[in-house]
Amino acid sequence: MDYNVYNAIKILKNKSGSKNVVFISSAELAKEMKISQQTASRIIINLYRNKFIDRTMDNRKQKIILLEKSLDLLYYELNELHSILEMHQNFELGGNVKNGLGEGKYYISKEGYMKQFEEKLGIKPYPGTLNVKVNGEYENILRSIRSADGIHIEGFNDNERTFGGVKCFKAHIDGIKCFLIFPERSSYTDVIEIIADIYLRDELKLKDGSELKVNVDIDN
Repeated sequence: MDYNVYNAIKILKNKSGSKNVVFISSAELAKEMKISQQTASRIIINLYRNKFIDRTMDNRKQKIILLEKSLDLLYYELNELHSILEMHQNFELGGNVKNGLGEGKYYISKEGYMKQFEEKLGIKPYPGTLNVKVNGEYENILRSIRSADGIHIEGFNDNERTFGGVKCFKAHIDGIKCFLIFPERSSYTDVIEIIADIYLRDELKLKDGSELKVNVDIDN
């Protein structure tokens, strides 16, 4: 990505705070970036066209909303720096067990996924996922995890439909080995899916609403 575009996203995030909304003119952005107003204006248009931001006019300034794509980029760069500097990253997520729609069993059981889980993760997963709604206080940690590379599970076609790639992260719950899984092309959600070689609900005596802590290692 062009350095000026990346730098603009950093500046907009710094000014937007936790709400990811900032009111700024192209002239003000130009001053912050030490570039011409015309260049700053082009950068804003580029960010808008490529869905990094949304924007509306508000008097002489623009109301700019940072979208998921911008946040993902920043967290990806953060993970890259941790990797370059050889800084180990282990995180804790907290949330509540949530009832799923039964789709996890269908997807996990597909041979195209199951074979790769055994080869790359070293487990034969129980057919189904444990769904956990992550508490808001862990949102930044969840974003950091989602933006990391993880262990790549390739997508495939089973002659009926195409299944997308998945990335996985080593984790454990009360000493039980498990993995977080994220569809690589999914939009952001605060619900995580967890797989293991045992039925986690029974093993941990969980029910809908049960509080849970998950320790995640993204240095795979």
